[in-house]
Amino acid sequence: MSTTNTTELAASSPSSSLLTAAPARTQRRWAVAFGLYAIATNATFTQAVWVVYLATHHYSPFAIGLFETAFHLAKFVAEVPTGIFADLRGRRASLIVSCVLGAGAEMLFLHPTAPLIALSFSVQGIAFAFRGGADSALLWTLAERSGAADRSAWYSRLFSRILLVTIFAQTLGTASGGFLSGVSAALPFLATGLCYAAGIVPLLALPEHRAVATTHESHRPQPLAHLGAGMRAIWGDPLLLALLLLSGLTASILTTVGYYTQLYFASLGFSLAAIGVIIALCVVPDSLGAAITPRLLRVLPRRWLLIIFTLAECAGVLLLSMGQPLLAIIGYVVLLHSGDSVLYPALSTYVNERSPEAQRATVLSLETGLFSAAMIVLFPLFGLGLTHIPFATAYRWTFVALAGGALAIAALVALRGRRRTRENA
Repeated sequence: MSTTNTTELAASSPSSSLLTAAPARTQRRWAVAFGLYAIATNATFTQAVWVVYLATHHYSPFAIGLFETAFHLAKFVAEVPTGIFADLRGRRASLIVSCVLGAGAEMLFLHPTAPLIALSFSVQGIAFAFRGGADSALLWTLAERSGAADRSAWYSRLFSRILLVTIFAQTLGTASGGFLSGVSAALPFLATGLCYAAGIVPLLALPEHRAVATTHESHRPQPLAHLGAGMRAIWGDPLLLALLLLSGLTASILTTVGYYTQLYFASLGFSLAAIGVIIALCVVPDSLGAAITPRLLRVLPRRWLLIIFTLAECAGVLLLSMGQPLLAIIGYVVLLHSGDSVLYPALSTYVNERSPEAQRATVLSLETGLFSAAMIVLFPLFGLGLTHIPFATAYRWTFVALAGGALAIAALVALRGRRRTRENA
């Protein structure tokens, strides 16, 4: 079991690395350990039942939206500090803290009073913040330790394989969550908490990795200077900024639609068991997208890949707004999830390619922070809207937000690119 601490000096370019290649056997052990960690932390037995669970305890859609807002508010506040923690104190250490907090948050759900539910969502938000940039940054470290000439391609392949493992764990948890809740409403939350705790064990088999200051600076951690370097890297690279914004936009739309679609499908006449099956069917496009993304990254220019699959998500939300059961299933399962299943690993690869290694976890935490910032507004607004307007109307406005946001990001890249061209002329 490897517990070697590795350090890296701040590099002058995002792709620079001083890490040495690990033996093939060690790399395989690390990949298996990361896969086991991914299974444990993604076996979310509550995925298809938690909204219904809260609704059966007399919480309105607006109240559920406020609870979810507490999650994203806590996550948003914690993103930057936890990203700095991962870079300066250790990315594996950050993931271990995330597992501990995640397990505790699930236990709070067992007694669904409003204060404890709000506390559960807040603690879970902090847990996700510790995980937000650290897991992708640690996975990139494994790519750098592979010795591969093309780290991006190696990362993309490993990320897709881990994503397939994650999809399997999520599908298993989602499909069985309804059954477990039929036995006892507490079982899905208890099982998820135990899985979070179990995720600590494989993490101990992974190498620790942290960034340190450059040789001409003090070796004492300087969090504010570290954050400033990360922000300058993002602002100085218009494409990196656009990728972060697009990631936050598409992830927030998918998450909001995914949670409230539980209630939407119920309003369309589907039973709880049928809803679980429909959501579990998403494994098909999710798996296919994860499997083909490495190939798509090789054959499709980045611009066209982003355009095609963002349009797929837009079309999915538009079909959901039609109010027809079959179209809703096609929109949610086929189009929305097909778009996300490619965009998620593609954006992760693109962002890691352009992120400076010394501030990698911090930059990636800012990515998930943008997602949380969008969710703080979008999720309760969607829930509040459902108390006054039909689901179909809410989905139409969601389509406008997604399409309009994507166009605004494209315009931002164009304007920043022209400004840089003028400055360099």
